[in-house]
Order: sequence, then structure tokens, then C-alpha cells
Amino acid sequence: MYRFENKFVVWTNILLVCLSIGYVSANNCDVIVSSRHGNSKNGTFHSPKSKITGNYPSNSHCIYKFIGWATERVKIRFTKFELQGRAPACDHDYLDIYTQIKSERETLNLLDAQLAGRFCGDLLGSLQNLIVSTKNFIVLSFYTDATKEHTGFTGYYEFFDAFFPIPAVYDIGTEAPPAMCGYTIRSENRKTGFIMSPTFPGMYADNMFCYYKLQGKAGERIKLHFIEFSLYHGEEYCPYDYVKIYDGYTNDAPVIGTFCGNYDNSTILYSSGEALHIEFLTSQGRVLFDKQPLENSGDLTVPRKGFNITYNFSDQIVKLDFILPDAEHLIGTECDQRIMSKQETNGTIKSPNYPASFPQNITCRYYLDGLMDRQHLEKARILFFDFDIPGNMPYCALGYVGLNEDSRLKDGTVKEKFCGTLRPPPLTSQGPRLVLTLDTRGAVQGGRFMSKYKFITDYAIPGTPISEGQCKFLYDDTSGQSGTFNTPRHPGNYPTDLTCEYIFRPGHDVFVLISFDTFDLDARQPNQLGCLGRDYLEILEEGYTKNNFSLVERHCGTIAPGPFTSSRVVKIVFHSNKSITKMGFKARYYFQTKEEIYGKCGKHVINSQGSGGIIKSPDYPRKYKAKTFCQWTIRASKPTNKILLETATFVLEGKMDQTGCQNSVMRIYSDINSVQPAEVLCGQMGTNIAFLSSGDTFRITFVTSLRSLGGKGFKLSWTEVNEDDTCFGFKCAKNNYCISSELKCNELPNCGRGDESDETAECPTTAGVQILHIAIGTSISSFFCIILLICGFYHRRKFRSERTPPDHDHVEVRYVSAPTGCNTTDRLLMEEKTQESPRCQKVSMV
Repeated sequence: MYRFENKFVVWTNILLVCLSIGYVSANNCDVIVSSRHGNSKNGTFHSPKSKITGNYPSNSHCIYKFIGWATERVKIRFTKFELQGRAPACDHDYLDIYTQIKSERETLNLLDAQLAGRFCGDLLGSLQNLIVSTKNFIVLSFYTDATKEHTGFTGYYEFFDAFFPIPAVYDIGTEAPPAMCGYTIRSENRKTGFIMSPTFPGMYADNMFCYYKLQGKAGERIKLHFIEFSLYHGEEYCPYDYVKIYDGYTNDAPVIGTFCGNYDNSTILYSSGEALHIEFLTSQGRVLFDKQPLENSGDLTVPRKGFNITYNFSDQIVKLDFILPDAEHLIGTECDQRIMSKQETNGTIKSPNYPASFPQNITCRYYLDGLMDRQHLEKARILFFDFDIPGNMPYCALGYVGLNEDSRLKDGTVKEKFCGTLRPPPLTSQGPRLVLTLDTRGAVQGGRFMSKYKFITDYAIPGTPISEGQCKFLYDDTSGQSGTFNTPRHPGNYPTDLTCEYIFRPGHDVFVLISFDTFDLDARQPNQLGCLGRDYLEILEEGYTKNNFSLVERHCGTIAPGPFTSSRVVKIVFHSNKSITKMGFKARYYFQTKEEIYGKCGKHVINSQGSGGIIKSPDYPRKYKAKTFCQWTIRASKPTNKILLETATFVLEGKMDQTGCQNSVMRIYSDINSVQPAEVLCGQMGTNIAFLSSGDTFRITFVTSLRSLGGKGFKLSWTEVNEDDTCFGFKCAKNNYCISSELKCNELPNCGRGDESDETAECPTTAGVQILHIAIGTSISSFFCIILLICGFYHRRKFRSERTPPDHDHVEVRYVSAPTGCNTTDRLLMEEKTQESPRCQKVSMV
């Protein structure tokens, strides 16, 4: 009986609550709120609630129906929301919301109705702020189970007129079949208006599809302005909810764009012609990427306000007939155009209405795109032929033509503005794209311009081009003391089948120093035929005749050339074949005066006079320095004699067979007139490595780059040799060289590789000399050791006899009473534990 009375009280309280809201059904908690039955246009609603527990009851199913007049819509807003369960599963208590009810009959059977969303949990902080119906109905279906009760929900409802006052925001246009969400808007009916998501500004429903057809007259264009736009973003390609805009009558037309996420009111789009087709599509299963799958409530909590876009049909929008056939209009823009190169093509660009004045309050951008692929790289250049833009430089407050700072589509700021009647200088892009902007938004009167454009090959090489379109560049000391140069498009791969020239022209008493930072022409190393069939680099030097160049070195593969310097004109030639391409090289150049580059070393001419000598790297054996150039020319005393060069010490940077001699190199020329070195050396080499000149002269150069870290350097011996049978000096035993007798036994190699006869024959026995030296050294060392021992022993004995008591004595230092016979001013300072009696000593008082 008690349980029955409690249940009766609970259901009585629920009935009273429902009666306070509106009409109550026979199910005891179903509620119908209708503006047709004289109820107020707004009010509050809430879940069933017991006056005893304050919570909603278990095992309940309540239906809330909000029904307005045919011209009305319904909006609700929750002020409290707390149901048992967790979104998105909502497997306990939940509230289903239906906003797309088409008729009153559909409210009786919700199985066929489109669900806007299922809600549960404590979501008030993230719940959709406003919910609006698509027609004049909203239905709420509230379910509870038997497990647990919560406080429930409360909310506010309002019926409002969707079509008055005129123009009403929901009176979009002529509804087209299907009647649910399709509109056709014609310019003869209205020139301006709104297109909105069906429930804007409330939460839009799942699985919606709406379309909007905007159709104008011939000669008209359509302007769209985003006032508010908030859809679930999802990902870059808008896979869930989106607005897609087509530039034409149907969805077969080109797509202007697919939009989701949030856009501010600065977004403006234009049709190319008189028609636009717009589609709005939503789905379900939205996710929050920072949540776990079971906690994902993306469908419930993400912003789903929808969109509000204004439109305007006008025949005053810029006519696009000024865009020539070699260009294309960028759809969606007012008058932007894009011109794409077809390999070094050229043409004309001009202002709208040219030669008449351009319209006021427009912004047109011209995008000139050169080729950029594995084989081609271009940049654009503009020359103005007719220019009249009202305004004064540099402010150009009444309009301007400007060069954009960056090359992004529909974006970027203008870095240079031009106006007035003075033609601007030629404009050249830094990369493959040049962007020119015409802005007349401040203009009080029209103007015009016409210019010619040209796409030219861009090798992406710093330097002064010698001729347009060719890969030839000039570097001299007047244009800069230092700089870099590289293969085309470095660090990207260079094109195939290309030849480039780099010419360095130093002035009077000026040297050019060239070094390579990176070098990668071909993974295949030089073959027996050198660089035949490979991509290669050549270093050439001009002779005494102008433009007469001689080959110094040829390089291919990955072994970099060593630093090279010359006071003559230097030409570097790079050639790629038709197959493999690589990253290429990057190099540096420096123009230096003779005094700067010679430094401590410089140029040395040595006349042999039949003998020999030594050459060393600067500061040897300390490290040599960067940017160093040394040259030695050693000439024999007779034309028939030769110069023999041998290594005593050789430690330079680099590895000849691996990375090359990038930062330090020695070149040996076998003749004074030789241009190509006989030997190119770096790294570490053993002793007695010998080189013999082909004539009577050897020329040796040593060069280091700016990036050189230094090494120990080198010490080389040189010897004038005669290969005749008759010898009046010393005849080398193995190699049969005739050398000066003065070079015997000088502790230097003078007879060539594997021949040490000049240091062994007729020289004192090396072993005997070594024994003699050891004996003398040992005798002197022994003598000084004996003297030191005697002095030490004498000093120790003297010190111990004066200061140290005998080993059997023990001395105590203490103060005792003065014995009889001592004055009161005397103190006995020391008592020796011997047979002697204590003694008195005078102590001076200080």
C-alpha cells in the first residue's frame, strides 16, 4: 500500500508539471506545445521531475511536441542538461531531437523522421547553443532506463515568423522539388538576398542535402559574400559537412570551391557567368581528434551553426573580355587571371576595358607562371608600354599597379607600388611565378595600362647573364669581391643535355680564387677514357691571345676539384648528357689582390746551378692557413738536365681517391709552359715519393680555400739530375741519376724512389756514428750524475751534524722551575735527557 501511494504521488507531480507546460497526452508525460491553441509564443520546458527526489523518473518515455503555424518556425535553447550516460553511445538515458519534421502526421510516427541528434550526459557547456526547426515542428523524445536517475533538462522555446517582415531571411527563393530543401533564385525576381542553411543560426541536422540555384540574365555576374560560416571541419577535403559551389547552372560545372570549417566575412566569391549552383551536404559520425573513440562526442559538441551568405546579381561587375586567349580567368575571383608558359612564350596583359578606363573599386591579379619541372625552370619578365594610373608615387592612394611580395594564389601583400604616368621599370620574378596586382579601390577616376610579358629560362645561378636565355654568366671584380655559383637549380637536380659557362675576369694585379663546397655530377666514377660519356666540369684558362682558352682540368663523378687560382681569365664549363642527372656542384669565388693572395708565401724562382734544395709549406711544421697561394719555379742549369722532386713530409687536407682536394691542393707542372698539371696531390703521402720533370723546369703551386682548416703541410727536396752516362758528380746506384757530389750524405733523398745510395755510399757507417754518439752521451750523463750525488751527500751530512741530534737522543721542549743558582730573570729552556745537569740560559724579553 505504501509503495502504491508513493508511485501515485510521483505521477501526480509529473502530471502537474506537464499541465503547466501545455496539452498533456494520455501517456501522462507527453507534452504538446502549440502556438495554434492560444498558448504564448515562448516559454520554458523541462524533463519530468518528482517533488520528492527532484530527479526524473526511471523507465520513462516522454514526447515533447512543439507545433507552430505554417509560416512559423520553432527554436529551442537548453539552460540545463544532465542525463545519465556518456556520448556518443548514450546507452542509458537520452534525448532525441527531431528538427526536420515535414508535417503534423509525421509527428505521430517518428520511425520515419530524420533524427537531428541524440544527446546525453552533462553537456550543457558543449551542447549546441541553439536548435531551430526546418519547418514549423520540433519533437523531443526523452527515454530513461531503470538504472539511475539524474536532474534532467530545462530549456526555452519560441515560435517565430519565418516569412515576415519582408524580406524574411528564410524566404530564400522558389522551392523546387523535392520540396524539403531545394531553391531556385532568379535575378528577375530579386537582385539581392540571403541563402542560409535550413536551421541557421541553430544546429544543422545530420544527413541533410540542400541545393540553391542562382540564375541571372545574360551579361550579369553573381557576387557571394560570406556573412557567417561555421561547419564541422573534419579534414582538409571536408569529408563530413561542406558547401560546394559550382560555376554554372548544374553540378557538372567547374567547382569554385568546397568549404567547411569557419570563414569570416572577408570571404567573397564571384561567378564567371550568370549562374551558380550551390550544394549543402551533412553527414554523421564526426570525431574529435583529441578524444578516445569511446569518448568521441563530435556529433554533439562540435560547432554546427551553419552558414549565412548574401548574393547579388549585377551587370556592373568587371567584364572578363579583357582576358586574352592565352590566359584563363581564375574562377571564383572578380577578375584574376593566370598565364602559363608554353616554354619561353610571350604575350600581352592589360587593364579591364583597355584602352578605355578601368572600373573603380576593383582588385585584379595577374599570375604569370613559368615552367618548373625536372627539365625546365623559368621566370617571368614584364615591360610596360602604356601606363596611366592616377596618383602620386610612392603613396599611390588613388590606385596602383603593384608587384606582390609572395606568389600565393588570392593572397600576399604588395611590396612595390607604381602609379602616375611614368612607366615602371622592367619587373622580373625571383622564382617561376610573378604576381601583378591592379587595385583601383581608392580611385576617383579611371586609368589604364598595357604591358608585354615574356617567360625566360631561369637557371637559378647567381651572376650576370651574358645573353638572355643562355646558360652563360660573367663574374668580375667590379660586380663583387666574392660570391657563389652552381649548377642549374642546385640543390635540385640539374637538367639533362645542357652546357653552362661561368667566366671569371679579374682586373689588373687581381687573382681569382675558386673552390668547391659540394660536387656530385654522376655516381659513376671516371673510366679508362676519363670522363667520356659522363657529365663533367672543365676548368680552362685564357692564354696570351684573347678568348683562346686551354684546358687545365676535367672532373666528373663525386671527386671535387681542388682550389684553383689565376690572374688570367678563367672559364668553367659544365656539361650534362641526356641520361643521369644529379645535384651538381656549388662553388665559391674570391677576387684578391696580388698582395692579399701571396701573403707569406708568394712566387719563387729557383735557379738550380747544378745542385738541390728544399721547399716547404708556409709556417712548416705549423699548420698552413686558408686562402694561401704559393708558386715555385725550379730551373735546371742546363737544358738537358731535369729536376727530381721527392717527398720528405706531405700532410694536406683531403683524400684524392675519395672526396678530392676540396680545401688544399698541390699541382706539379712538368714544364714551365704546361697548362695542365702532371700531378694533383693532397692528403697524406709517404716519404721518398718521387716526380721527374719532362724538361729542365718544374713548376709547383700550392693553393688553399677559405674553408681550409690547415694541416701540417709539406717538406720536399728537389735535385738537378743528369741521365747521361758520363757523370762528374755522384752516380746514383739504382736509378743511374748523376747528381752533385755536394748532395751526398745530406740526410735528404736525392736519388729518386727506392734509391738511397746518396745516403749510404761513401758515407760514415751509420751504425758506428750512432754508437759513438751514444757513448759520448752516456759518459757526459754519468759524469753529471756522479757530481750531483757527491754534492747531495756532502750537503746532507753537513745539515745533519749542525741541526739534527743523534738518533739515540730525545729532546723535549718545556718550561720548568729555575734551579738554585739561576736568577729570577733566567729560564731553563731546555733539558737534555743526558748525564749533564740542566743549564740556565738567558732569554731576552721582547
